[in-house]
Amino acid sequence: DIETIRFGADGSFTYSCACGNPVNDSDACEGYTYDDATKTITLDCFDEIEGMVTEIKLVKCDDNELHLDFDGDIRVFTK
Repeated sequence: DIETIRFGADGSFTYSCACGNPVNDSDACEGYTYDDATKTITLDCFDEIEGMVTEIKLVKCDDNELHLDFDGDIRVFTK
């Protein structure tokens, strides 16, 4: 299934599959912050569910691909 992730300039965050359902309980998150020094995205969640990944490492980002490390699970997003 195709997954879509969006990090808005205003701190908004959405992560869903093609069918529109949230991925990894992302609907429990209201936004995110990014630390450029550590290349870490921290999700701001109003409810943390057991096993939920709330810190995501940026592995690669260029004009065509975004590689994110979800606690050892590297996911690749393309334009």
